[in-house]
Amino acid sequence: MQNKNKYQVPALMRAARILELLGKRSADLNEIMTSLELPKSSAYSLVLTLEELGYVRRLADGHKFTLGFRLFELGNLSVNKVSIRDYAMRHIQELVQQEKVTSHLGALDGAEAVYLLKVDPQDSILINSWEGKRVALTRSAMGKVLLAWLPPERQIALLKSASFVKKTPKTIVDMDEFRNHLADVKRQGWAIDDEEDILGIRCVGAPVFSPDGAVRYALSISSTVLAINLERIPELVKAVIEAARNISRSIGTPEEILQCWKMESTENNNLMEGSK
Repeated sequence: MQNKNKYQVPALMRAARILELLGKRSADLNEIMTSLELPKSSAYSLVLTLEELGYVRRLADGHKFTLGFRLFELGNLSVNKVSIRDYAMRHIQELVQQEKVTSHLGALDGAEAVYLLKVDPQDSILINSWEGKRVALTRSAMGKVLLAWLPPERQIALLKSASFVKKTPKTIVDMDEFRNHLADVKRQGWAIDDEEDILGIRCVGAPVFSPDGAVRYALSISSTVLAINLERIPELVKAVIEAARNISRSIGTPEEILQCWKMESTENNNLMEGSK
């Protein structure tokens, strides 16, 4: 049993409980009093103070309360202070140690993806990449992930400016075909680069969800086609997704967002077929 904090401020604790209640559902003053077993005077003064500060707002009916936009502002400030490298490092190291492949964490920067973090395996094949390296959105698992979860208008704008260069026989160069491929990526929850940028190299990627549900980062693994052979892909997909989920949790992404991240069986081969 944890020791009670002797410096605990009762009014602050009550205010926090009110915010937690309103985070689950809207409620009027009587519902707040009843649910939290608060005296009417305390509930009234706390709710009005929270409303004045912008942490609580009144709905159109004038009776029920819900969370205010000030909390959204503070949440965004908190997210912006997060160093994604610090939160991701442990999970990426565990992934690399377990699967013996190189792993990258990256983000969208203009019309390219950029590696923010790279971890290499020990005593295994190394990939020629580096932190700060830029990779094509249309020929990388990371780029596909970052594109797939963009709003449609932003996705189309980036694809129109993309260079669909056929780097290998497996590169997708038709924009309509690639957009269908991205739809499969989003539906299944992961992406693959099946020798589309460099012959002999495969990559698997998955999204990292921010607390607001957006995908600002992607996690990927890379190695040779011998190390990432077709038989290993289901296993590797599960491992990458689990690591991406853990990174998402580390930066405060709610479980309800991660639970909405549905994917079909990793044995589904739509993405593999789309890259051939």
